[in-house]
Amino acid sequence: MADEQSGFRPINRRRRLSPEARRAQIAEAAADLISRYGSYGFSMQTLADAVGLTVPGLAHYVRSREELLTLVIERYYDASGIVPEYVIAERTDSADRGRGRAASDDESDVRSDVEGLLNYPASMRRLVESNARRPQMVNLFMRLSIEAADPNHPAHDLYARRHRKVLADMMGKPWNLPPQYRDPEAMHDLFVTVFFAMDGVQEQSLTNPDETMLDLWSRAERVLFPSPIWDGYR
Repeated sequence: MADEQSGFRPINRRRRLSPEARRAQIAEAAADLISRYGSYGFSMQTLADAVGLTVPGLAHYVRSREELLTLVIERYYDASGIVPEYVIAERTDSADRGRGRAASDDESDVRSDVEGLLNYPASMRRLVESNARRPQMVNLFMRLSIEAADPNHPAHDLYARRHRKVLADMMGKPWNLPPQYRDPEAMHDLFVTVFFAMDGVQEQSLTNPDETMLDLWSRAERVLFPSPIWDGYR
């Protein structure tokens, strides 16, 4: 009773969480460990310690490493299977206000001067800006993409379908593109090229101490979207 009145809690008392909150906590801790050590580079004891559970307690939520990886994938990849790194980040004024900063026309506002259309370079730049703020998730994504080459890996099917899903999503957006890229075949080739360039920039940013992800993408932009072709379409 004294403890309840004073608000004192013993140090070793575990905080009660709902099953959903606990699974979210486990997924977050696992994502951090995977980003640093790979899917199989840490013990289940390490993960249990990170979330304040015993190994048997952890097994109540995830019974195997494969089930753990599936949990992480389900939490950090959207329901359609398209990785969040490539979901188009369209401007929302309320979100910008919530972050306490205004959206700048050349970096945050992806809407073109043509009503209903989006500027592709601005959208890709915004996406890179978003990823640059979460290097842990980029690291997680890159590690899983390598490991998923194994047909037995829980993420294998998702990554095998990834390119097709991302390209289908891109092709379905209302882009304001230069005339030479409005043909479906030319548009497809553009998106494939940008897609691979962004993967390369993300990978290099993890190992390049001299340039940030934004620096690297700025270089790529000059090649991918050169003047005068892209003037007025950025």
